[in-house]
Amino acid sequence: MKEYIEIVIQTIFAFSAIFIFARLIGKKQISELTFHDYINGITFGSIAATMSTDLSQHTWQYFVALFLFGLLTFILQYISIKTRLGEKIIEGEPVVIIHEGKILEENLKKTRFNFDDLTQALRKKSIFNIKDVHYAILETDGSVSILPNADKKELTPKDLNLQGQEETIKSELIIEGKLIKSNLEQHGLTEEWLRNKLKEYNIDNIEDVVLARYNPLDETLYIDLKDDKLGKHTVDISDFENE
Repeated sequence: MKEYIEIVIQTIFAFSAIFIFARLIGKKQISELTFHDYINGITFGSIAATMSTDLSQHTWQYFVALFLFGLLTFILQYISIKTRLGEKIIEGEPVVIIHEGKILEENLKKTRFNFDDLTQALRKKSIFNIKDVHYAILETDGSVSILPNADKKELTPKDLNLQGQEETIKSELIIEGKLIKSNLEQHGLTEEWLRNKLKEYNIDNIEDVVLARYNPLDETLYIDLKDDKLGKHTVDISDFENE
């Protein structure tokens, strides 16, 4: 029983210590997880986990380790803020990986960023053709910033001298076949109204719907069914044959 009490006390102490150190170090580990921050997170977690369960050592020894590691991290962050050279050494620097539609293979190798990583990053930016990219830059946190070619940039209402329309938050009325009554009531809708809308799409059962999302601006529904009936017309981007 005594051992369990010690574990509870050490766990609370470890949680409190790592919370305080994380607050002192700042929010960068959450918003911009660089390689340096990634290592910090793993090490802090490892020390705290051992501190919580290891009864063979004194708790203060682990606390000293956490304190020293937190202090070193703070010092490195201070150096990276105060000096440009220190920032480059500690945090790294952005690297151009596409230049005017051409992939810079040497820069990819230097950053250990492969072609699959690159194409995935482009797809996340809705770009499926590398020729459409003017510049692509690999940032220090692993994300890819992309500047499309001038003729591939998305037009905005301002470009056309038009006044844009504000967007609004859509509401889920059905999630995985289950009706969300609170969202219906929020918009003054009824279950009967929803069922009538579904019938317009030849849908008889709410259980057949994976997602139904309501747009209060134009009172339209986005509907996705469990059975999309796509057949064999889906696009396969895998290198392996389907078995």
